[in-house]
Amino acid sequence: MSLANLINVLEKQLIIHEQLYNLAVKKTDLLKKDDVNQLMQLLKEEQKYVMQLENAEKERIKAVACFLEREDDLTISACIEKAENEDKERLKNLKEKLTNVLANLKNANFVNQQLALQALQVVNLTLDLFMPEEASPNYTNPNQESKQSKRRSWFDSKI
Repeated sequence: MSLANLINVLEKQLIIHEQLYNLAVKKTDLLKKDDVNQLMQLLKEEQKYVMQLENAEKERIKAVACFLEREDDLTISACIEKAENEDKERLKNLKEKLTNVLANLKNANFVNQQLALQALQVVNLTLDLFMPEEASPNYTNPNQESKQSKRRSWFDSKI
């Protein structure tokens, strides 16, 4: 495998990361709209890209190991040090692009994580409103086994 193969693999990884970033931006909109069905479809699509990225990473490791002729320190920076002339510049450019895309993806995923956590908090709060825990007004002996805790509901119904 040559340096050209390594550059092709890095370009492939860049494209996949850009696609994952685009999906993360769409995911943010879907989380804001609370569109669960579309979100599930998007997650399936995202999983496909993650699988492609895993395969591309394996290819990258092989290409870097072959180019550097070693099994450790398989980084783009090490490849840049060994490369010459225009290949060196091309690798620097790819490294910069990958770094930017990964930073954007990390930020978008952080926002999505916060939105998902907030949605879960709203669901938990709503459930607590409908089925609050009944506090015991009397002292209970901590050594005694407590009977099944009763939950009090706003709705008085029998099933």
